[in-house]
Amino acid sequence: MIKTEPVEEILSRIQDRYAEKPRGWRVMSTPRGDMLVLGPDSAFQLKMIPLNPWEFTGAGIELPSPQAALDSVKSSPEFGLRPLSNRDFERIIKSLTQPSIARPNLESIIRRAPVSPLDLDRIKSSHLLTGPILARPDLASLSPEMSKLTSMLDKEAEKTFRERYPMRAGMYF
Repeated sequence: MIKTEPVEEILSRIQDRYAEKPRGWRVMSTPRGDMLVLGPDSAFQLKMIPLNPWEFTGAGIELPSPQAALDSVKSSPEFGLRPLSNRDFERIIKSLTQPSIARPNLESIIRRAPVSPLDLDRIKSSHLLTGPILARPDLASLSPEMSKLTSMLDKEAEKTFRERYPMRAGMYF
């Protein structure tokens, strides 16, 4: 059986790995707090319950082996932090009112290599483009294995939430 971990520990591990190697990451999320994070050498599935806009609790797992269902996610553009020049930022703002120029502007930025958070001080950019984060109604529809993992993580995340925040949990569950 796969062992779940607190989402806070897994997020820390993901951040450390991303900082070491910012290329090859993909992220998919759902409106219900499910998240799939694919790194160049690892993959994680998370169930996050928001405590406030900056904090989460929940459960997650490091997927033991990449699944065929994840191949479609791997073909998407790389997730990352991309520094923007003032000119890039102005083009993005201009794209909001002129949709015809949006695609080429964003494509040129998305093609740039993502940078590590450790390099941001050295780069000294005042603007960043983060993402892309793919959105999906649910992860369970990706495959039967993902459906089982989603169900297991839902239960573990709720259990963690109830243990850590019993008064809040009473309002939601």
